[in-house]
Amino acid sequence: MSVGVPRSLGFFYLHPFYRTFLGEIGVQWTESPYTSESDLQRLDLCPTDEPCIAVKAAFVHVDALIRKGCRKFFVPTVISLSGTSYCCPKMMGLPAMLKAAFGISDEDFISPVIDMRDDPRGWPRTWVSAARRLGVSSEARAKRALQEALRAWRGHEDSSVRVGHFTWDTGVMGHSYVLHDIFGRRLLERVGDYGSVITAENVSKEDAHAALKGIFEAEKLWTIEGHILGAALHLIRSGKVNRLVFVSAFSCGPASIIENYIAKEAGDLGIPLLNLAVDEHSGEAGLLTRIEAFMDSTRVPARESGGPVATSHEATAPASTALNDAPTDAVRPEAPILAPARPEATGEEPTGREAAGLSGVVRTRERGPIGLVDMGNLRYALRSLFAEMGCDTVMPPPLTEDIVRLGKEIAPEFICYPMVTLIGQMRKHAEDGVRKIVMVQGKGKCRLGWYAQVMEEILRKNGYPVSVLSVDSPLPLSLKWGQFVESYRALSGGAPFPKGLKGLRIALTKIAASDRAVDVLRDVRAYEAERGEGDRRFAQFLKELGEARSPKEVKAVFGEYCRDMRQIPRLQVDPLRVAVVGEVYVVNEPFVNKDAEKILGSLEQRVRVYRTLDVTSWVDYHLFRLPRAVTQYNRVVKCASPYLPVNVGGHGQESVGETVLAKMSGMDGVIHLFPFTCMPEIIAQNILVKVSRDLDMPVLSLMISEQTGVAGLETRFEAFCDLLEGRRKRYSANEA
Repeated sequence: MSVGVPRSLGFFYLHPFYRTFLGEIGVQWTESPYTSESDLQRLDLCPTDEPCIAVKAAFVHVDALIRKGCRKFFVPTVISLSGTSYCCPKMMGLPAMLKAAFGISDEDFISPVIDMRDDPRGWPRTWVSAARRLGVSSEARAKRALQEALRAWRGHEDSSVRVGHFTWDTGVMGHSYVLHDIFGRRLLERVGDYGSVITAENVSKEDAHAALKGIFEAEKLWTIEGHILGAALHLIRSGKVNRLVFVSAFSCGPASIIENYIAKEAGDLGIPLLNLAVDEHSGEAGLLTRIEAFMDSTRVPARESGGPVATSHEATAPASTALNDAPTDAVRPEAPILAPARPEATGEEPTGREAAGLSGVVRTRERGPIGLVDMGNLRYALRSLFAEMGCDTVMPPPLTEDIVRLGKEIAPEFICYPMVTLIGQMRKHAEDGVRKIVMVQGKGKCRLGWYAQVMEEILRKNGYPVSVLSVDSPLPLSLKWGQFVESYRALSGGAPFPKGLKGLRIALTKIAASDRAVDVLRDVRAYEAERGEGDRRFAQFLKELGEARSPKEVKAVFGEYCRDMRQIPRLQVDPLRVAVVGEVYVVNEPFVNKDAEKILGSLEQRVRVYRTLDVTSWVDYHLFRLPRAVTQYNRVVKCASPYLPVNVGGHGQESVGETVLAKMSGMDGVIHLFPFTCMPEIIAQNILVKVSRDLDMPVLSLMISEQTGVAGLETRFEAFCDLLEGRRKRYSANEA
């Protein structure tokens, strides 16, 4: 029986790799065809609407293989292709999404891992195991096959490089799975009619890497997108292109980050740039019309060029590549073949803001008030923290529709809602004269880690001379302590550490008290005889919390609040039990989620809301790695692993695990909240379809954006709770 291999997403980068591996171990395999026009009518095979077209096409490819009679599937899990960066979360989560959607068993779904960042020595073993599952018992043969596969991959990349000393009419930047599939192939052909064309995979890794050195922590960019960005910057700065076309899939998360750098560089050096986003609704005629208008308006005089890059796979792939597949723009492994070591970041650390593209707390000591941004009730803790350090701070402006408008006007089109609100707060700070703004973040799989420097770039481009200062966790101490200390000194103006520790203690006490107070409020809302009494007392508690000056005062304020809440008259009811899961900012920021928990607590059906993802849990795990937080996180991951065994960034894996735990805890239902275009949560939403079906657990997934209205949310919640109440009554009747 032949093993099925879908031609989709990450495989465009890895075709020489996996084809060589399967060929070397002697396994018969069947590959799905390229995406066709008719395939676009079948994208509803994807369980949800939010994934980009490349992900949706993968479901069509697997279905095509099933219809060809394939019963086993080979779909690698691609986590990282270098020692310093990850791949896009969609590449990590795609195997789990496909497996869940088609109900493929563990035995028939073979998914070896590529992870050169977090598991540089262990990931090759997964390929040996995959060979064994495909009937190859010889470990030596499997290792030789893996070595040959890596060599083929490197050779394929080297053969694709063709920049040389030529100047090219047009650079077309984008993912291979877009440029070399249904939309991009015709687009490349049309651009080629106007002259020579160069794409990202034609630029060497060395040139792309060198071009990224001016971007702060650029080595941590997603590997593939980092190469696309580096290639674009190299072509622009070296004068090797006369114009640029950037093609991305609609709602592509990494593209929303790198397009800002490309646009700035092209604008600064006068290179015409056209941005194109494609999805299943993109008409070919419309795309070609935009291309023709752009090309006609940016014509250049005839001159010597390098000749057009081939617009078919056959001409760009090396002669030895099986079936003449598309070139890859992946960054190849740099370390020993079967035991790649983690390479150190290369290049010297930038020392100026112009070189870094980010002021960063380690790069500025200028004095002046510091503007804050927040999430939920975090502002009360932040005020105490900076006050103890002696910093002059400006509290974040409350989120309003006007703040959202300020952010929406300058934010990238496909960025997620949290960035829209945060950059809106920052812009308001800048308009009020604040020149330094601080936020907590760290580079990882989610694009949130890039927000500080991207938002600073956007604000400066729009005339606001601000520095956005990012503070990361000091853990692990061996790697981050020195940078954290320098950050603290720059931010606090050299305040003694004891003062900072005192402020931190007060801040953490306020965070814990605030989160516990919210849970008390959830309980009161479910039972209170007079609706709104608990909310009135909670509002008073927040004022008192803000005025508390020490941990002792915070505890006293919280104790009095709890005593008052216990005195509120209650009804004898059995409320619905609903768990709220999702992305941390949307779940914790009432303005963004339209005060979803208050809506639920005010419905005619009495609802007790439960939520474990709060600021306390986030700080305990991500900043301090407290043992209890690590234990709870591991429990959630264990629950998620049958459905999503890979951490895809953000809280995607946790959303799946928390839903499984909700079933185990006797919840009636789960509400999943996430922002528009959030990659990790889109993966979770897709997989939650199967989780809900398997566990008989109703799940309501809601994508939140600036367009979300309160009335619509109330209607969805009412209908969902009606469903839960009906289920409870039916189950009670059956038990009776």
